[in-house]
Amino acid sequence: MKNWKTLFFSSLVLLVVTNLFWLYKSLDSGVSLTYQQDSYEKQERVIGILGNLIVEGAQDYSKKDVLFLLRQKYPDGFIVEEENKVIYEGIYFDFENDSLVSITENW
Repeated sequence: MKNWKTLFFSSLVLLVVTNLFWLYKSLDSGVSLTYQQDSYEKQERVIGILGNLIVEGAQDYSKKDVLFLLRQKYPDGFIVEEENKVIYEGIYFDFENDSLVSITENW
């Protein structure tokens, strides 16, 4: 009679401990995801600010100039040239009338 009581309470304690562990892991994962999202949004703002500064200072750059600079700095990089765009590592350099208009990111 005593044997089943011992097994029952042992399994009950084990069940409670494992449920507390999964609750802790779920909360920890949620907190980590929140911090990661905040960091990602901050990075987007920083890239947007730097992109605007570059566009203001480099409006005289043509598409060929940007391609030349990218190929000079990153000779092994994968650079995609489209009609009014140059794409490198998820960064889009947009051109209108062969003048740099905006720099955006797309992850």
